Amino acid sequence: MKAYLLITTLCLSSLLSYGQKLELEKASPFTAVKWIDEEPVVQFEKNWYNFEALEHFSKKELLDFCKTRFGDKWQKRFSEDLVDVLKGMGYQPNVEVTLQLSKAGVSKRYTGKFTFKNRQDSLQYNKNAENSAWPEKLTKIQALADVKQFEAILDTESSYARLSKYNYKKALNALAIAIKSAIDSIDVNELTNQLSKIMSEIGDRHSSIKNEAFQSSRHKTYNLKLPFAVTNLNGNIIAIKQNPGANTYTYYQPSHSFIKSIDGVVIDTLINAYNYRDKKAPAATKLSRGSRAIQNYGALLFKNSMHSHDSVNVVFTNGSTNISQQVALTTTQNGYMPVLQKANNRVNAQVQYGNFDQLSNLLDHNIGYLHIPKMYDYGDVAGLETYIEQTLDRFLNSKALIIDVRNNPGGVRDILQTLAPYIVPIVQSPWVANVAYMRSDTNLQTDAPSMSARYLHTYHSETFTETDRHAIDQFHQHFKSQKPFDRSMFSCPFYMLLHHGKKSYPNPIYILVNENSFSAASVFTSAFKGLPNVTIVGETSDGSSGNSIKLHLKHSNIRVKVSTMLSFQRNGTTLDGNGTIPDIWISKDESQVLEGLDTQLQRLLEIIAHKD
Repeated sequence: MKAYLLITTLCLSSLLSYGQKLELEKASPFTAVKWIDEEPVVQFEKNWYNFEALEHFSKKELLDFCKTRFGDKWQKRFSEDLVDVLKGMGYQPNVEVTLQLSKAGVSKRYTGKFTFKNRQDSLQYNKNAENSAWPEKLTKIQALADVKQFEAILDTESSYARLSKYNYKKALNALAIAIKSAIDSIDVNELTNQLSKIMSEIGDRHSSIKNEAFQSSRHKTYNLKLPFAVTNLNGNIIAIKQNPGANTYTYYQPSHSFIKSIDGVVIDTLINAYNYRDKKAPAATKLSRGSRAIQNYGALLFKNSMHSHDSVNVVFTNGSTNISQQVALTTTQNGYMPVLQKANNRVNAQVQYGNFDQLSNLLDHNIGYLHIPKMYDYGDVAGLETYIEQTLDRFLNSKALIIDVRNNPGGVRDILQTLAPYIVPIVQSPWVANVAYMRSDTNLQTDAPSMSARYLHTYHSETFTETDRHAIDQFHQHFKSQKPFDRSMFSCPFYMLLHHGKKSYPNPIYILVNENSFSAASVFTSAFKGLPNVTIVGETSDGSSGNSIKLHLKHSNIRVKVSTMLSFQRNGTTLDGNGTIPDIWISKDESQVLEGLDTQLQRLLEIIAHKD
């Protein structure tokens, strides 16, 4: 009897496991995948097999889909993102999966299991293979071919290259001349740096150029850092140090708190030229990101094709007098992490595990507070949508509502759509919140999946009603993009419209934002700016909205990430490079930077109280 119960329990457990839907987005049944003549050979249970099928999908079906969807990275996506591949084919995999594998001409069926660890092993295998497969040096012919390919990407794919007045063709031609005149072969990291500098001039905040085979441990000075923390305050770069055992900071040089120069290079040059990645960022973001780049001084110089000494001469100033100090660099991390950023990270970690308790609070004087640390995809966080809706219902009778998206790195627009019915007043509905154009050499007039995922649709979309189209017509009577662009190289416009709901919030709404509010968080802020019941408070966001794609250069394997969409705010400015300017400016003060006090929120509460 006991044996029967044990067998029954084991069978039931097996059935439940087999029928259990896979919750992990990043998982694999293989620990490695290698390729022989474009045929996948997979590592399964420590043995190598020729891959033939997975569930009811044949090898050909899977590989054809990958080639069509992912272009030159089809092999990488098959080996690293098999869950996404299957979902893209309309199939939700279970934890356990049937595999058809062959070895020495013998084909068998196996039961595998999707696990996170398997995928991590596969990622490591690919990384090792890439590091050994791709050279650190290129011939001149190879480097020139990659420069030509990079130019073609900017010509055919990049949206902001078409908006920018920067002559990237002239810059690439100068780079090609330099490559031709070089005595030796071309270093891949040097080519990466040069292409990055050119890309930074275009103003695409979602763009990046990356040597994915780069290993910092192989470069002696790359990991050298300043021995003190660096941040910005009131438009200046300051040097601070953390107090032992506390989350508070003091000035590194109390009498001369500002950094004037490092090794003879003034701070403005370090911010605006050396940290070229953020050259076109809004001013507050440029200072914030620039200070972090200066902290990692060895990496900053390396990205400018220079190498740091073991120590540097730093000139500190109080605005009137200077002092100079030779400081030894270190590999120890002494960087500045604001208390609010740490709190944001903690809340985000709790949300990922389904704990939403720290997202909302009813503050003194009956003020509702909703904290959004990330623009979550509801498909990744079960129950979050319901929680936000219930919270908004709970706050309907509050005196005012504060929505805090400071330090929010972005994500998707799901939360924006949830909040819109509560925020948009009936007299402003439908509200045209965002206008975007896709880079296209064809006259694209229909909805596109990548745009629909962002709730962006064409004028004649079935998603829109005649009332919506009338709102778009009214909007265009006043809308004008502040920078002209060649419309023949873009699609027709796509619109994001927001509508009022049955339970519109009746009182003032404040959106609290800062220079680290990026991508979808910046879209969120700009979407509601201009509504009579909404006030944007804080600092200008790090605007960006690009619908980016990733491509790889043939010979160097340098990854090129570019935006394929122009995204405009209601005032006609792009999100990229401009961000969303607050209606009430509240910058972080000394108490917030050094002591971790949330003086921005406190100041906003005082403003709300003063309106009584």
